[in-house]
Amino acid sequence: MYLDSFKNTFFVDILEYFNVIQIIEYPNDISTSSSSLNKKFSNQDEKKNSILLKDDSSIKDYIPEYHYSPKLSSSQIDIRHSELSSDETVQDTEWILRDPYCVTWHNENDIDNPQNWSIRMKTVMMIQTSILTCVTYMGASIYTPGQEDIQNEFNVGHIVGTLNLSVYVLGYGFGQVFFAPLSEVSTIDRQIIYSLTLLFYSIFQIGCATVNNIGGLIVIRFITGFLSSQALATTGATMADFLDARYYAYLLGLWSVGAIAAPILAPLLGACMVVAKNWRWIFWFLCWLSATITLITMFFYPETNHANILHRRAKRLRKQIGDNKYYTMDEKKMQTLSYKEFAITILYKPFKIMIHEPIIMAFDVYSALVYAVFYIFFEAFPLVFSGIYHFTLIELGLSYMGFAVGTAISYPLFAWFIYKYISPKLDLPRFQPESFLVIILYLCWLFPIALFMFGWTAGVHWSLPMVSEIVFCIFQFTFFQIIFTYLALSYPTHVASVFAGNGVVRSCLAGAFPLFGDILFNNLATPKFPVAWGCSVLGFIALAMCTIPFLIYKFGAYLRSKSSYTD
Repeated sequence: MYLDSFKNTFFVDILEYFNVIQIIEYPNDISTSSSSLNKKFSNQDEKKNSILLKDDSSIKDYIPEYHYSPKLSSSQIDIRHSELSSDETVQDTEWILRDPYCVTWHNENDIDNPQNWSIRMKTVMMIQTSILTCVTYMGASIYTPGQEDIQNEFNVGHIVGTLNLSVYVLGYGFGQVFFAPLSEVSTIDRQIIYSLTLLFYSIFQIGCATVNNIGGLIVIRFITGFLSSQALATTGATMADFLDARYYAYLLGLWSVGAIAAPILAPLLGACMVVAKNWRWIFWFLCWLSATITLITMFFYPETNHANILHRRAKRLRKQIGDNKYYTMDEKKMQTLSYKEFAITILYKPFKIMIHEPIIMAFDVYSALVYAVFYIFFEAFPLVFSGIYHFTLIELGLSYMGFAVGTAISYPLFAWFIYKYISPKLDLPRFQPESFLVIILYLCWLFPIALFMFGWTAGVHWSLPMVSEIVFCIFQFTFFQIIFTYLALSYPTHVASVFAGNGVVRSCLAGAFPLFGDILFNNLATPKFPVAWGCSVLGFIALAMCTIPFLIYKFGAYLRSKSSYTD
């Protein structure tokens, strides 16, 4: 039962590699001979999937005739083929249909296709993916309750202490450029990358917990941030592998709730560790938690990458039939791509597109500011809730719950907008991606309002700054869901590069903001309002940014029509 459901997991792959268990039978690898193939198509009520012939001589007599290649709708754009032009895709489809040695799905009900998994299996995968993301995301902010103790123990200033937060964020920003394209290579198992990065992530937490100098802690924090980026960079693509396109936007939004909730709950967990023991227990907790998730991933997280699953199938066919003619389209494309070209695609293309596309540049800067303000709150909260209201460390952790409330409110709002406004228009011939921006035209004003409110209500009553958290998160959550959807629809064949570039810009700004946040607030502070003018500076910048969605809503279609990166 386990081997049937989780045969493509890291654990089973290891057992097969070292011959601990016999090679698992994959009854859907090849179709039967031509006579039985015709019989299968004439009787649709019988088994729809191919049966692996157990007699070796029968296998060698197999004559490949047809491989099913479904036509993808615009809502099912595959990130793995995001760098291909539409003409190449059409040619590839025609070639698959006439080349019997090109391995792809046998039919739309192919049991090896993650899209055909059972509801229970998809639910398990959804839960695992969400937990995996939460563990890596909380690694950044869980550090903040122990920062003061770390500064005292190592005798360093506030900026040096804040570096441990900043370098973690920078790490998972730069890691996305490396891991996102790497995990889309058909010959590399995505679940192996998940398992190994999580394993080393948990091991390096031991280094954080036992280090005896601030320099070592900063270096290890960057490494753990870099390793965590795999979970952040490819979980969206992983879910697209097995989720129905009709429900993908809703379930991705639900996953995003957990992704935002993790860094919000992390300071409370970190505060409990510091109060109960000391700052080192923050990293021991991360080590135990990530090690547990690593084991679960190794045993129960099967491969979802369609290209890799087909590569495995072609590899088995070559071995079982003894014919090296079997191949997949991804293998064929990789043969024509040099290492230099592959490296350029990974490292250069995200920035090239960003520089040449004003839409991408504008939204990258806008989203980077939103992301950076979220992380600068980790500098502002101690000044407000501990400095003015004299909250304890655990009460300070609880003060972040306003963000959680805002996220809980914003998800139903986002789902309602998609269901009532977007879904009915998707099939219209003149549908434009700019339709997604309508809700941002109304909600963008919440960004500066939240900043002004947080700055100028601090000192009145502790509940008012928390209300501003709710206002900010209603905007933040909806903004990121809409913007990423808009960019994916506007640049479907380059979406991997677009998202990689966006991740680097966001992480660089978010990593830098906490470093000068304390200086910004303290230098502009007044006795009654310690963060008012600092928040006002950010608020005026946010107010200027409100022009971006209006300009792109009006001129976006024109800019896309002049672009060489849109279809």
